[in-house]
Amino acid sequence: MVTFGTMKNAWQLYFSRPNKRTIFLFTLSFLIITLISFVYFLTFNENRTGYVFNDPILNLFKPVAISELTFFITYFFAIYGIIISFREPALFVSLLQAYTIMTLFRMFCLYVVPLEAPVSIIPLKDTFLQSTFYSGRENLKDLFFSGHTATIFLFAFAFKKRETKVLFLIGALTVGVLVVLQHVHYSIDVFAAPVFAFLAIKIQKKVKLS
Repeated sequence: MVTFGTMKNAWQLYFSRPNKRTIFLFTLSFLIITLISFVYFLTFNENRTGYVFNDPILNLFKPVAISELTFFITYFFAIYGIIISFREPALFVSLLQAYTIMTLFRMFCLYVVPLEAPVSIIPLKDTFLQSTFYSGRENLKDLFFSGHTATIFLFAFAFKKRETKVLFLIGALTVGVLVVLQHVHYSIDVFAAPVFAFLAIKIQKKVKLS
């Protein structure tokens, strides 16, 4: 069992190496800059005209309003993932870097694949996103690829312990199903999410800055 003292010692040991302090500060700074840029990008993206995608999977059923369930499962796994990774400084920093890479991927994909929201969408009520990245508005075009799904997949691909990895894979698949059930995302948004999460992890490992 990891105690607070053990975790504190791990971070003290990590920061005792000057190069690690530099890496951590660089990682955190670049992540903050990326997230601020993403906020402005989403405002720009929301005002663009996108493509209408006739999704054969969404056509099979009517949307179901399950925002609260999606919100709970997404942030349960996100917070749990942060807690687990924070016990290991190198893992935590590598995840911050991978998340930054994934966010850059999202900006690129949203720019080159602008989509209109599904006609039958029931907008997802996400208090956290609306008060941060969505600048208080209801974003409908934050589509390709699904950030909710990709974030949980990111944890799943980063963790090494089999039981933890399987748990987060189940969580990611569940979130993917839920956002499709509510027609918040097209099926292609969800199918693409693990691909870009995996690429972000792979690129971060190649860079080896943690």
